[in-house]
Amino acid sequence: MQVRKFADTDFFLALMKDSDWLKDKAIKIYEENKDNIWITPTTVVEIMIICKRENIPLKETLIQISRISKLILTPWNYYIKAGNYIEEGATIFDALLISFVEDNLIISSDNVYEKFGFEVIDLKKK
Repeated sequence: MQVRKFADTDFFLALMKDSDWLKDKAIKIYEENKDNIWITPTTVVEIMIICKRENIPLKETLIQISRISKLILTPWNYYIKAGNYIEEGATIFDALLISFVEDNLIISSDNVYEKFGFEVIDLKKK
């Protein structure tokens, strides 16, 4: 079974923005993994919040993200598991992403995920 690569919000934002310090690295990671980039519903919600706050075209953004990633469905146990990570110090959105990952990888510039023992494709190092 192929290991899924779950992208964090910063990965998608780097790809979407005209100028972002992680853009070139995000493009490289995308090109290397374009058939295996996954997104969680909570990451979609976080992106929607950022789009609204930053006045980024929401519908266009969601369409673009839907073209480059696969959306995973979510049973309740993922949210309950996320509660455990929140109790251990993760933010709500980070905890929700962690709860989906299991034995898969995270694409992010955040180092919080390594604290919980997850392997990260680091946007800063690519």
